[in-house]
Amino acid sequence: MYQSLYRKYRPKRFADVVGQDIVVRTLRNSIKNDKVSHAYMFVGPRGVGKTSIAKIFARAINCEKKDEGDVCGNCPSCNVSGEKECLDIIEIDAASNNGVDEIRELRDKVNLVPSELKYKIYIIDEVHMLTIQAFNALLKTLEEPPSHIIFILATTDPQKVPETIVSRCQCFNFNRISINNIVNRLLYICKEENISCDDDVLNQIALYSDGGMRDSLGMLDKLVVYGDGKITINDFFDLNGLVSDDEIKTFITNIIINDVDNVISSIDTWNNNGINIINVTNQIISYLKSLIVDYYSDKKIPFENIDILVSLISKINEKMFDIKKSGNPKIYFEIVIIEFMSNNCRQNISREINLEKKVLVNEPNNKVVKNTSDKTISSGEIKLRKVGTSKSIKFIFTNLKAGSSALVMESTGEVNFNGEDKYVYISSSVNTEESTSLMEDKIEVTTKDKNITVKNLTNKNLNTVYVYYKIVTDGNCYLGGITYRAKFENVKGEKSVTADTLHFSNKNSEIIKIEQFSTK
Repeated sequence: MYQSLYRKYRPKRFADVVGQDIVVRTLRNSIKNDKVSHAYMFVGPRGVGKTSIAKIFARAINCEKKDEGDVCGNCPSCNVSGEKECLDIIEIDAASNNGVDEIRELRDKVNLVPSELKYKIYIIDEVHMLTIQAFNALLKTLEEPPSHIIFILATTDPQKVPETIVSRCQCFNFNRISINNIVNRLLYICKEENISCDDDVLNQIALYSDGGMRDSLGMLDKLVVYGDGKITINDFFDLNGLVSDDEIKTFITNIIINDVDNVISSIDTWNNNGINIINVTNQIISYLKSLIVDYYSDKKIPFENIDILVSLISKINEKMFDIKKSGNPKIYFEIVIIEFMSNNCRQNISREINLEKKVLVNEPNNKVVKNTSDKTISSGEIKLRKVGTSKSIKFIFTNLKAGSSALVMESTGEVNFNGEDKYVYISSSVNTEESTSLMEDKIEVTTKDKNITVKNLTNKNLNTVYVYYKIVTDGNCYLGGITYRAKFENVKGEKSVTADTLHFSNKNSEIIKIEQFSTK
């Protein structure tokens, strides 16, 4: 008969245990130093090795050679304790033997000496399932058992165990097993069993098992039966009702660009394929969390606006309980996502957008920015995305004095700006430090017709030079109060650089200042 992987590869010695190093070290030292207590309590989530270590500990205590506190596996005691029906290592399932009568029967039997081993070990699993009366019946025996009796209690819910029981035991907390430890163990088992499996599948199994080795091996068992020759990542997703990371990424992208049709279509497809929407919601939260962690760890992520990712994960996490308890999780999830997209879509360029409370963007047809702070902004940029697409555009502006406005002179990106389209704010950055020193005494500026020519009078190579000017009327009044800029790059030595400017004319323009931004 086929034996399940988690039974076949259950550890038989402390050396085989994975992921519980602190517990194993303490128990082995207690055996080596002959400081074994009369009662222990193992606390931890399911499938992390509580019962397995209890059995190993019971065998190691009775081992005649005590190989560094571990089971030698060769002595007569190890041979006896390794048998399935060992009379001196007794396992009790407290979930089905939780009454006071069962505990009274145990209490009567503890006075009997071991039949073959030095110690008689009682392993009580899921001890929190005992009734209060049963705990009371166990209390006195647990406190002062005969010298040949050792109790090992195991539980996943220590809060339900009375303090009077806990205080009479040495307690050990079992941690969830790390992903790396689970993956390494699965790799070893796949090699031993000649199982062909992709590495990313093993990583997904480890994540899905939530730190439980038994759950990981159970999942691998199912995938071996389900797969045809080689286990693929799609087999894992199909068997567990999950979706791939690529689908999650596309879904989040559609949310960000407000593509309602594709968002609803994805949810409908998942639901029609029998995929649990609750599981998908958990996947989305996990994926978003990974993106946010990567972003703040200075790693590259496929999304530019971190704020919208934070808002999305907060919104879904806030509604997660309601989604689970809803009579129709699919519809509730759709409403949550559509509401988020609606709020996100309201932020567009047709309204004034406050950028760090320093800059306002208005008059979208004219691309005008206004400095609303009390400091001069030496440089800044605003990044926007066209609604309904993933394409973005970036506006660049410089030298905005407090309260002044200026026309954006440059824009770069994947889409041409159109004031009639809607744009969603992505990000902005401004530098409010004082501008670099003026260079009128080091740069000669000459004008002719619609041309501005600059000459470098210094002994340095100037990487970037800006000349700012305003258009004036015949009455010497500034037109619209808007500052324009001419940009000159790579101004070297005595070489003059000439740039055509759209608005400049020697007759109706006035040079405001010259500014050097960097040198080489």
